Amino acid sequence: MTHLTTASYDVVVVGAGPVGLALTRLLAMNRHRVALVDPNRIVCQHPRATHLDDETMRTLQTLGAADFEPGFLRQESWQLRSADGSVFLEFEMPGDNSDQGWRADYQFHQPDFESRLRGLLVDEHVDLLLGVEVTGFTQTDDAVSVRLRDRLSGEERLVEAAYMVGSDGANSFVRRATDVEVEDLKGTQRSLILDIHPYEHPRSLPEKSGFILCEDERPVTYVPTFPPKLRFEFMLKDGDDAQAFEHPARTYELLSRWLAPGSYRILRTDVYEWHARLVHGWRQGRVLLAGDAAHEMPPMLGQGMCSGLRDAMNLAWKLSAVLSGADRAILDTYESERSPHVRPYIVESARQANLIEAFADPAARPAPGPAQVLVRHRPLLGPGLAAEPADPVGQLSPQPRTAEGTLLDDLVGYRFLVAGDRPTIDGVSDATRATWSRLGFFVLDNPPAEMAAWLSSHGADAVIIRPDRYTHTAVSGSAALDSATLKLSEWLLPARATA
Repeated sequence: MTHLTTASYDVVVVGAGPVGLALTRLLAMNRHRVALVDPNRIVCQHPRATHLDDETMRTLQTLGAADFEPGFLRQESWQLRSADGSVFLEFEMPGDNSDQGWRADYQFHQPDFESRLRGLLVDEHVDLLLGVEVTGFTQTDDAVSVRLRDRLSGEERLVEAAYMVGSDGANSFVRRATDVEVEDLKGTQRSLILDIHPYEHPRSLPEKSGFILCEDERPVTYVPTFPPKLRFEFMLKDGDDAQAFEHPARTYELLSRWLAPGSYRILRTDVYEWHARLVHGWRQGRVLLAGDAAHEMPPMLGQGMCSGLRDAMNLAWKLSAVLSGADRAILDTYESERSPHVRPYIVESARQANLIEAFADPAARPAPGPAQVLVRHRPLLGPGLAAEPADPVGQLSPQPRTAEGTLLDDLVGYRFLVAGDRPTIDGVSDATRATWSRLGFFVLDNPPAEMAAWLSSHGADAVIIRPDRYTHTAVSGSAALDSATLKLSEWLLPARATA
């Protein structure tokens, strides 16, 4: 029997993977009422995403999960090896913290992160609708109506919200229902993914470094993930039978050169098809897309989940602003900023996937060379709040420590930061101070030396940094800071700013 009930929310988030969980947590931190919907009652226990970077660590810090960091694997290098095991290209990973306040590369265990976030969402502002699937939705100019079905009882209900966000993965129901255009960036590959838990780490495999073995028959990727877990990815050919490769007997055969059968527990054997895709139309009225629902990429850069969490950090404060009275047009800056930012990651990961496939031909491999230090790729945001972003505007800001040793984000929280030297901050108008107070800005008139040097390098003495940690503006002088504040307030609270 069908029972239709209604409930009202600010936002319905569809999909409780890392992106949906992060988005829900950020909205709840701003005291918005959220329904988080996911067909899985408990967290999927096998590893999936395993890599995160320093920017993503800032997101975990904001979400309340930075205490996991000491247990993460800190990667040291990445190698491309010939079939005989000899290294022909090696990338070293920096051993110190970056300007983000964290190490550049980590391997982690996604089920633990999801479990932490689910627990943090046991809150009066969030309803965890787990074991529930979305069967349809409609929208008007004022709201979204979402039809839900409990997978166990079959009970149906109808909920309403001001907005709905589909963060329901690469096979997104929400994306399919919006019928948006999807651009293929030509990086389709199939791989057999083997996740194992060895009882003892094999001596022939490095503990903190990964590699791609460019064999003529089938390139294989090795990644030590969350200790002691290991991941192997075998690239498949068009004619390979997925079911045959997923059989445990094939796992024992493929891993026999490194591990004896019985020396490990098999956690996962899945054939997965990677794509390089970018959606056009992340916002359709009151329905938005995030994470793999909006973009997909091969795993070569380890930026799939990282990119989705950037979506959440960008979107949550904009939704919060609109729910608090800002013009809905600010939501159009979500795709205009994020799509040009994520595109280079998709293009490069597709290029590398195709290159690795080509490396199966020995003639395609470059000559051996010295180790290189990986340079972190940090694209600019696309046009949005800033019409023409140019470094540092639209670029990720640094996170120094204060003189007391506190990481800056721990002081600021998920809100805007105004930082500058004391004369510039003291010289702004009363109207500017009132705007900062009304919008909840954190004001820092004695920034850490590293931030002061960063400002000086850009010819500025004050900066406004957004809640997603990207630089909104960098200015010189109090008058310029007054002007920048006024323009920003017109985005955030247009009615009040022009009253």
